[in-house]
Amino acid sequence: MYKDNSRQHRPGIAAIALTVGAALSMAFISSHVAAIGTEDSVNQKPLSAEFRKLDSNSDRQLSRLEASGDKDISNFFSEADIDQDGMLSIDEYTRFKSDIQQRRVAAYVDDATITARVKAELIRDAGLDGLDISVETHKGQVILSGFVNNGEQLLRAVYITSGVQGVQSVKNALVIKG
Repeated sequence: MYKDNSRQHRPGIAAIALTVGAALSMAFISSHVAAIGTEDSVNQKPLSAEFRKLDSNSDRQLSRLEASGDKDISNFFSEADIDQDGMLSIDEYTRFKSDIQQRRVAAYVDDATITARVKAELIRDAGLDGLDISVETHKGQVILSGFVNNGEQLLRAVYITSGVQGVQSVKNALVIKG
């Protein structure tokens, strides 16, 4: 007689599936841990290369003259020179440059957030066709462009925009449809 062994194999398949799933999960987690553990060294390599390029006399320090080749550092040399010895070590250089890069990313994220908030408020307002209005933000300054039906809508759009958290100023480039 024929004996059905399929039930006997199911736990084995389930165990294999669990093992493979666990292995894939561990590989995924390990790759993220490795990436987190090496983040600083990955980010510092380009900065180290920039430093070496600026260090024209290869003394592993940047003078004010050498640092003048980097627009971020040249204007803020004294701020970057933590120990105030008139020279920048590679640590001082990479710390200052990293800080500047982080500020730029934060400013970009802030501007993107402001743009999204303004756009949402313009679309939400029943008296406006917010989809016809473009919103751009740079350092908290919002530029509105596009088309509105009348002067009242134009003023409403500027008013709504100026009330959004983070907006420093509003430049109006809206055009009234003729």
